Amino acid sequence: MSDPSRPSSHPEFWNVRYERDETLFGAEPSAFVEGQAHRLPPKSEIVELGAGEGRTPAWLAREHGHHATAVDFSEAALATAREWATAEGLALDAVQADVRTWQPDRRWDAAIVTFLQLRPKERARLYRLLKAIVRPGGWIFAEWFRPAHLSGDYDRMGPSRMDRMVPADEVRRAFADERHSCVEAVDVDLHEGPHLRGAAAVVRATVRTAAS
Repeated sequence: MSDPSRPSSHPEFWNVRYERDETLFGAEPSAFVEGQAHRLPPKSEIVELGAGEGRTPAWLAREHGHHATAVDFSEAALATAREWATAEGLALDAVQADVRTWQPDRRWDAAIVTFLQLRPKERARLYRLLKAIVRPGGWIFAEWFRPAHLSGDYDRMGPSRMDRMVPADEVRRAFADERHSCVEAVDVDLHEGPHLRGAAAVVRATVRTAAS
């Protein structure tokens, strides 16, 4: 599944970056997820795919009392998540896995993915995975860079290849059959660590899965 021509598709690349730069994407949660957190019932079980150091799951556990799971293929990133969990007594689990091949044997009340920029075939599997791991009536919160980010007047951050950009129509089709699906192409000013900072073109999805 990994692309040998792209170092960023391998955990070793991210291990080096996370070991070198403390809180690579900051310690604050995803601003998008923070704005959607009111939708989650108390004591929800939540998973984030490509969670990095677990900044958003840690916040959900700390501020809202949810039981969170951070999934990432970088052991260096997850080491920080485990440190936060231990130091603050958070209900936070860290799972080392590549979401492109991960096959969990359980479900959660909500799933999150932010700025996990995969190739088209990998994204198709990701959409299926997100729907499979969320319980009926649960939530999916997702955010990606969209194609306009590479061609418009935005600050340079994120991937440099168009095939890693996520079109809004693709996301709408992926979640068209769910109970509630709101997919928006929006321009935002990101302030999420030193590497997600500035004007950006994103697509945001707020999805409630179909009830059984």
